[in-house]
Amino acid sequence: MIPSHPVQAQPATAAEAYLGLLAARGVEYLFANGGTDFAPIVEAYAQGKSLGWRMPDPVIVPHENMGVAMAHGTTMVTGRAQAMMVHVGMGTANAINGLINAARMNIPMLFTAGRTPLTESGAVPGARNNYIHWAQEHFDQGAMLREFMKWDYELKHAEQVETAVDRALAIARSEPQGPVYLTLPREILAAQYQGKISPGATQVAATAPVADPDALEEVARLLGGAERPLIVTANAGRTVEASKAMTHLAETFGIPVVHYRPRYLALDTEHPMNAGWEPHALLKDADLVLVIECDVPWIPSQGGPRPEAKVVHIGPDPLYARYPLRGFRTDLALTGLVAPTVAQLTERALAHAGAAATLKGRFEAHAKRLRAERARQRGAPAAMSAKYASACINRLIDEDTIVVNEYPLALEELAIRTPCRYYASAPAGGLGWGLGAALGAKLAAPTKTLICCVGDGAYMFGNPTASHFVSEAMRLPVLTVVFNNARWAAVHRSTLAMYPRGVAAGMQEPPFATLEPSPRFEKTIEASGGYGARVESPEQLMPALERALKVVKEERRQALVNVRLEASYVKTS
Repeated sequence: MIPSHPVQAQPATAAEAYLGLLAARGVEYLFANGGTDFAPIVEAYAQGKSLGWRMPDPVIVPHENMGVAMAHGTTMVTGRAQAMMVHVGMGTANAINGLINAARMNIPMLFTAGRTPLTESGAVPGARNNYIHWAQEHFDQGAMLREFMKWDYELKHAEQVETAVDRALAIARSEPQGPVYLTLPREILAAQYQGKISPGATQVAATAPVADPDALEEVARLLGGAERPLIVTANAGRTVEASKAMTHLAETFGIPVVHYRPRYLALDTEHPMNAGWEPHALLKDADLVLVIECDVPWIPSQGGPRPEAKVVHIGPDPLYARYPLRGFRTDLALTGLVAPTVAQLTERALAHAGAAATLKGRFEAHAKRLRAERARQRGAPAAMSAKYASACINRLIDEDTIVVNEYPLALEELAIRTPCRYYASAPAGGLGWGLGAALGAKLAAPTKTLICCVGDGAYMFGNPTASHFVSEAMRLPVLTVVFNNARWAAVHRSTLAMYPRGVAAGMQEPPFATLEPSPRFEKTIEASGGYGARVESPEQLMPALERALKVVKEERRQALVNVRLEASYVKTS
């Protein structure tokens, strides 16, 4: 879509109005996996293109779950909501895994699906004319995903198009953000549209939540008086502004920051206050715990805060109201966006803090200890482990690199100095996110180098044939590194945690945990014009990664390195 395109849509059908509205409301891409319900949309695109109308760019995605991940990836980089359309309830069902990920990560998205035609007679344009139109119908199509959508609706009349689209986008973009669902019956899309598209949206997103001043002052007093404060976060680095606010808070008060299972990095990995990836050791000593945009700040069975410590949760939805069970102690909950809330907290807390020399001394003491801890954790032996592979990948990374990580990276081996260059999969754990998310990120940031790290299981879940097709078709070169241990390590790790001396613990190939024989993943990418390599020894790894990155950067082709790791059930950061 060219935002400055001068010709506006003059729609004659609801489908034409729908596409025109998406463009007018700033939606750049319509990710789509079509079916028989798309006929009015196809014709509307053809009509609009012939007349020079502004419309979102269509992105063909050969699998729905991969398409949702791609839309997710574009939005996580740009912050702007995109749209997707799939084929009736069948396409919706294929997309639910990715939509759960998007919901748990507060990714705004207008997810739409056709609906089986309403009428049987054939008298109305778009009526049923194919045998599948009977078997595909649902009593309640939205029911299958309603739990994870912020809003859902079925378009009832062409007149409603503008109201429905504007309301959907307004709700999706309001904090806490998330996906919404709109179903589009074929007869309605084909119906005549009598109105005109309003130049501005009829509904806009609600203003962001702002922390209560009295509660903010109470937290400021707690922070000012704390001797051993600790920050635990997972998502606080979602934006550059939030990362800057978090960094300023940590520096000002000398507070260690733990990124526990991070999806975004709030602090530079080399920052003096970056306290690594596990909270439990530091929780035992903290007298104040600031849980900032973090759904799971610790594992209760492994430890938690001291009884006398105060625990404060901060974020747009600090209680994670859509989680059925979440019992982490909460002495105070501040509702507000991270950047302004943390900035105000820092400013207010200074009025209650001790002498500047005391704060500086705390900063320096933590910095010395954490620097030594980072040095101790780093340095992988030349063995085919996830830690060694992560160290090799770190040597490829520069300031123009974005890393998309679906589980395998050992974060202690990475050096990422600036915000919004590292993204990881949703806490819901819906596998298959990484490949599509990396493509979406590349679409959003075409001048950046994209490195996508996935486990072998996650790679297979990611619809690799579909993903590599899109990479070639849209000229979106990504370097994919498959951490291939031929195992479902999480399955066996969970078994070992429950039954450390059980029968499965002593088995060479425990049930439900092996993925042998391992596919030749490097061959899959070759079918779509990409470069593939397989590595089985440590000395091969760095040269193979360098060759693959050269293909991506210089030849503008996608590349994949299949790294055969030793079988291991050690949990990585």
